[in-house]
Amino acid sequence: MKPIKIATILLTASLLFSGCDFFRSLLGKPTSKEIEAARIEQEVAEAARRDSIARAEEARLAAEAARPVYSNYYVIMGCYKVPANAQRHKAKLEAKGYEVTELRFKIGYDVVAIHGSETAREAYRYMYKLLERGEDPYDMWVYQTSMCLHEE
Repeated sequence: MKPIKIATILLTASLLFSGCDFFRSLLGKPTSKEIEAARIEQEVAEAARRDSIARAEEARLAAEAARPVYSNYYVIMGCYKVPANAQRHKAKLEAKGYEVTELRFKIGYDVVAIHGSETAREAYRYMYKLLERGEDPYDMWVYQTSMCLHEE
C-alpha cells in the first residue's frame, strides 16, 4: 500500500476511535468535560446573582412599605421646638375630633398637622374653613411635603 493510503486510513481510524477531545487536548483547548463544568459553574453563579437581586428587591419593597406614606399637602396647626408642647397641642386637637399627623422637621421642630390632601387648593380651602370656624392658631399654614423638610 502506498504511504498516503496508510496515513489516510490511520487518520480516519484515529478520528473514529479517539474523538474530538483527544485533538482538543493536544491543541491545549478545553475538553467537553471542562466546557460542561464551566457552563455549570456559570449557571450557578447566574442563579446566585438572580437570587441576590431578588433579595435586594424584597428588602427595598419592605423598606418602602415600612416608610410612612404622606399626603402631598398638610394644614399645619403648630410648630414646636419642645416636643412636650407639640404633644399637648396634638392632644387638644384630637379631643376636638381632628385626625392629627405628627411630622418631625430636619431642623429639629415637631410639627402638628391635620387634614392631609392631594391638592394645594383642597388644603387651603380646609384651612380657610378652619379660620371661618374660629380656629386661629398663631401659625396655621399649608406644608407641601415635596419640599422634603420633614424626616422620613
